[in-house]
Amino acid sequence: MVRPAPSPVDDPDAYVEYVSQFSMPIKPQVAAAAALARAWFKPRFVGLENLPTGPALFIGNHAFMALDAFVFHTFLYYDHGRYVKGIGDKSLFANPHYASLAHALGGVSGQAPIVQRLMSQGKDLLLYPGGAYESVKPPEALYQLQWKERYGFVRLAAEAGYTVVPIASVGPDEYYNHALSAAEVYQSAPVQALMRAGVLPSDLREDLVPPLPAGMLGGPLPKPKTSYFAIGKPISLSQHKGKTLTMRQLSTLRRQFAKAIDREIRDLLVLREQERHKDGWLRRLLSA
Repeated sequence: MVRPAPSPVDDPDAYVEYVSQFSMPIKPQVAAAAALARAWFKPRFVGLENLPTGPALFIGNHAFMALDAFVFHTFLYYDHGRYVKGIGDKSLFANPHYASLAHALGGVSGQAPIVQRLMSQGKDLLLYPGGAYESVKPPEALYQLQWKERYGFVRLAAEAGYTVVPIASVGPDEYYNHALSAAEVYQSAPVQALMRAGVLPSDLREDLVPPLPAGMLGGPLPKPKTSYFAIGKPISLSQHKGKTLTMRQLSTLRRQFAKAIDREIRDLLVLREQERHKDGWLRRLLSA
């Protein structure tokens, strides 16, 4: 039986030792789930020649409902032998039951001391800087980065002299439609009642409430969208190792990362249009 995770705040060294015991699950049930996901989403990777030989921080656009992380992480390992640790918002690890599952699948809580220690060990890391905010974005923000004013990931990567690999996905943002907007869900009687009862935080922010999703045929299953993932050219930050960068330098690097991701998204959208005829009629019908 796996022991409970140490606190990443109170004992970051013990926490990093704990999460380091997990690698990609390969049990038969996991392999079966991966085979099902492969048939459902038909993951397609491009730019694999850009994968660096050394450790890297992979950063990209996050999809609505966040299933892109599972698909990318799983098939980057299963098909291409690259295992990454997914950095998640610390709030996602507050629930011990969810945290146990997330740790087993390669997730880690994203406090700065944890990321610093993992980088010092030369781990491959996966981060969606938009986080939960980007995963609940409205339909008009499809395939748009929602990074707000976050610069911590740039600072940590620069201080470690890490290599940043821009990645992009096209398809996962369309696994679900919005049956109800986030505002409508937040203002609904059930959510307000749960907040008053203390089941949900009383200070729950509307921008972190997910819309009500509608998948295939309006149901809970995601649409079987063919999913494209791009690996962009790596960006070395070795010249910044050990240095404290100014806000101007951090902003310049962040813009460089964002532009690289946006470019990969645009190229994938073009590629998908060129290959759309390869999808059978049933897949196109169920993905509409």
